[in-house]
Amino acid sequence: MVSARLAVLAVAAASIFNGVCALPQAMDKRMATVTQVVRPVVKVFVVVDQDGNTISYSRSTVQPDATPSPKPRRRKSKTSATTTTPPAPALDIVETSAPAPAQTSQSSGGSTDPAPVADGKLGLGIVYSPYHDNQMCKDTATVESEIAAIAASGGGYNWLRIYGVDCDQVANVVTAAWNHQLKVMLGIYNVEDDAAFNADLSSLVSQVKTAMTATGKKDWSGIAFISVGNEVVNQNPGNAEATVSKLLSYAAITRKTVQAEGYTGSVGNTDVWIWYKTYPQLCGEDNLVMINMHPFFDGNCDVASSGAFLKTHLAEIQAACGADKQVIISETGWPNAGDAMGVAIPGQPEQAQFLQLAASNLDTYMLLTAYDEGWKPATPSVERHWGILGSSPSH
Repeated sequence: MVSARLAVLAVAAASIFNGVCALPQAMDKRMATVTQVVRPVVKVFVVVDQDGNTISYSRSTVQPDATPSPKPRRRKSKTSATTTTPPAPALDIVETSAPAPAQTSQSSGGSTDPAPVADGKLGLGIVYSPYHDNQMCKDTATVESEIAAIAASGGGYNWLRIYGVDCDQVANVVTAAWNHQLKVMLGIYNVEDDAAFNADLSSLVSQVKTAMTATGKKDWSGIAFISVGNEVVNQNPGNAEATVSKLLSYAAITRKTVQAEGYTGSVGNTDVWIWYKTYPQLCGEDNLVMINMHPFFDGNCDVASSGAFLKTHLAEIQAACGADKQVIISETGWPNAGDAMGVAIPGQPEQAQFLQLAASNLDTYMLLTAYDEGWKPATPSVERHWGILGSSPSH
């Protein structure tokens, strides 16, 4: 079993974002609660000030050995008018036709080939978790069988996302994905200090080489993108500027290292979308910009408004990053069960509606997540219930 440290999960009152979801007449002000959990967890902060007009939310996956991050400080929001998306450059991935919309349940048939995508776009991706519900690592055979099921589900997935290097997940997931013609977005999660970062970077490179040996592949073309950190700025709002600087430095080191190994794709940092307005340098050096965006956690957006939420705020970040970048949403979704957050109601019909709206409003994006994740904390109740394909076959 992977060792674990306690982490902190805090949930506070809902917030709004200008231009998409209307402010309800009465703001529900709930006090923050704290729950201790084990294993990698997802931390969710949704914060308002005493006047009910501050925006701040976060949603962060935390590795088991990571130091718990501090509670977010209350801060005044910065609103901006809705903008028009500048022309985005094409990614260096060229295929054909448009992706099929994601399905809400796993089918027994279907091709193991990914859905073809339009020129310059990677299409639809999905997050894959390497942990059993009992917090044990999934072995190589389990990863292979589950990724085979994802590829055959009829959902039209072209790529997978993983967040770290523990559980041999890079070697196992990349090998299975390449066997089923899927690309993979890799992540370096542990960026607390130089030693943790360097260890993860070394492991990532080593495990990609293991996957190459297992599949006979000679290059890194099956790696879609690499993210250094996930929502790290959002976990450290009181030290955001220094955190941004450190992340950009780590991304530069990663870029140099993997390019020396033959990788030619984008390397960047992934964070909650609101931070790219304050720190546009997070858009990075490469063509691609990866952001996380969850309408559900706004709390004042019902599922019917989620497509407009995604499209509008994606345009804002595209404007912040500039026309020479292509901004994609690297994590979004809607829970299929659990408690409501304001007017955001979880459920299978709502999740199905979200999938259709996301497909109508986005080109390249990543859904959270392939299977429900029982290893996550039970509080808030939605955290275990984002699976597009239901429960993991292996649990």
